[in-house]
Amino acid sequence: MTEHTQPAGGHQEDRYGAPDDLGGRGAPGCLDGRGAPAGPGGLRGQGGLDNQGTIDGSDGRGGRSNPGNPCGPAGPSAPETDARPAGPAGSADLEGQGRPDNRGTLDAPGDQGGLDGPAGAATPGTPGAAARPASPAVPQAPVQRWDALVIGGGIAGLTAAWDLVRAGLRPLLIEARGYTGGLVAAGRIGGARVDLGAEGFVVRGQAATSMLAELGLRTAAPHGRPRLFLPPLAPGAGAGPSQWGLHRFPDHAYLGIPADPLAADVVAIIGEGAARRAAQDADLPGAVGTGPEDPADLASFVTARMGAGVLERLVRPIVAGIHSADPADLAADVVMPGLRRATAELGSLSAAVAAVLERRRARKDGAGGRSVDAAVEGGLFRFTDALREAIEAGGGSVRTRTGAQWLRPGGGECGGGQAPVAWRVGIAPTRRGPTPSDEPVPDGAQEVVATDRVVVACSAGAALRLLRGIRGLPASATDLTVPVGAPIARFTLVARAPELSGEPVGSGLLVAPTAVAGPAELAGPAAAASAGTGASGLVSDGKVPGGGSASPAACPVRAKALSHLSAKWPWVGAELRALHGPDVHALRLSYGRPGRPRPQVDLQVALDDVAALTGVRIEPEAVIDHLLVRWDGTLPPVTPAYRERTTRLEEELASVTGLEVTGAWVAGTGIAAVVGHARAAAGRLVGSRGG
Repeated sequence: MTEHTQPAGGHQEDRYGAPDDLGGRGAPGCLDGRGAPAGPGGLRGQGGLDNQGTIDGSDGRGGRSNPGNPCGPAGPSAPETDARPAGPAGSADLEGQGRPDNRGTLDAPGDQGGLDGPAGAATPGTPGAAARPASPAVPQAPVQRWDALVIGGGIAGLTAAWDLVRAGLRPLLIEARGYTGGLVAAGRIGGARVDLGAEGFVVRGQAATSMLAELGLRTAAPHGRPRLFLPPLAPGAGAGPSQWGLHRFPDHAYLGIPADPLAADVVAIIGEGAARRAAQDADLPGAVGTGPEDPADLASFVTARMGAGVLERLVRPIVAGIHSADPADLAADVVMPGLRRATAELGSLSAAVAAVLERRRARKDGAGGRSVDAAVEGGLFRFTDALREAIEAGGGSVRTRTGAQWLRPGGGECGGGQAPVAWRVGIAPTRRGPTPSDEPVPDGAQEVVATDRVVVACSAGAALRLLRGIRGLPASATDLTVPVGAPIARFTLVARAPELSGEPVGSGLLVAPTAVAGPAELAGPAAAASAGTGASGLVSDGKVPGGGSASPAACPVRAKALSHLSAKWPWVGAELRALHGPDVHALRLSYGRPGRPRPQVDLQVALDDVAALTGVRIEPEAVIDHLLVRWDGTLPPVTPAYRERTTRLEEELASVTGLEVTGAWVAGTGIAAVVGHARAAAGRLVGSRGG
């Protein structure tokens, strides 16, 4: 079995061992490829992760400075011979994120998922959290002048560079790793090109969908209705099965929060008592759970309005699947921007959710309908491909394997009688770090970029290191402890399985975390009080207040989610049928939860989970191809405290001319959040320095 480890921050290496080092993919009927000859080879020969960058830090399609005028415009583009190889040379560990929910929502409302790009700044060392880098001195380094410099080639950096090009500017985008796209990455499995990381986004606003339309891409909603795989209701909470089972997502809900708590499909999931408690939301003052004195986390907000039943059996499974974090660790205003405010204004959470769903249904851009998430027709990777192509076609340049080393005010003349610039940035070729999860390290002579505009769009650690070199910025502003996301493993398999043609789990499913609420909490606040629960009404570790277990049924699977890719995204199914004939399906299983050990997954584990979740037993010899991709630490929980610190940092930087910071670590998780933030940052820079 081919396993790839994506470095923390969501980046795959383009050169990490030869394809044969990976042992190829497991041959049909051979678990993990043991005892089998190497499969079709590493990812490179198959288009792999679609490395769109240059090999080993070459200049790519442009970006060479004009040696005759070091401060002048960049020289002619580099030759375009094989500037984009078929794919990375089997990055032995490709780990990255990929929305753990496998519902493809790398974009919950305000989420990021590390959608900010790869670390665009290579680290020269490992300074402490508050350390300030020494002032660099590179008088002999060649200087090149650009209208703007974008540091980081993930979705945030690509978006900012695209908007700068549209404004008539010539940006240079640098990326320290070997590809652009960040958490949006593609590869081939069973011959079909599919998203290996983010595969969709939660629709919010127009920032992302308007870009897609301008790039000539179509937005598509997922096919099929997803399911929840839940434990039985606790005794006394309502009638139901005695074992774990499948439940359809409620028809009218937003990330599990129902517009009508008494709807039959909601009652079937949470029980009658919990539904009656949730319906009390309509009678509560709008100020409950929405005031500045109230806890800012999502779990507390949902519980205050609708009770623990909605939280534990709807919101927690869905949000934990999408964000790979517990709702108690996520800021409500980041995960669901504007929902608390709308609740206060409309008088209830159910009314606020109904308003969100109505706006969703009214959309005319292809992202409307019942589902709150969407994708790009043909695959989300087409989005980042198109962005890069548009940047280069518009006069910008993209250089991979190039990282920023330092950032400081320009000052003085650029040389040759040219006007002074706002910023000077040291850049250098890079190579991978000791492990895929480490930042790339410098690997060559430095150059200096002189520019009036800098967008820092790289991952948090690299960005903070660069920002610490800005004079006048308080050390406390950049002394941030960035949360670490859970280790995530995504196992994708292609198999011949006629029984899956009936789509037994719709587009896919999410598995509830093992913690469940006790019967007192599900019944409502009065019962919870008599049982001795705290004000929040939350129960952890499946314990009922006063002792005992809320549910005796242990979860029968290790997976946290399953996506029926060939059903959910029709183009995947069509490509597989064209290659292999009828009855061939693609499934993806996700593993890994916060606070749990790094998941160990092989083909047999995956097939056992498929059988338990779908009722379809697939034998190893029916498997055509399979691939394990890891995305460790790429979905850090955006806690209320962390959100407050990043907001203060942005406020401190607001007065710094010609500098913007963007990316998931400041914008919040999710494509919609990151794209909107990056576009706003680029817009502010367009007008700076007379641009």
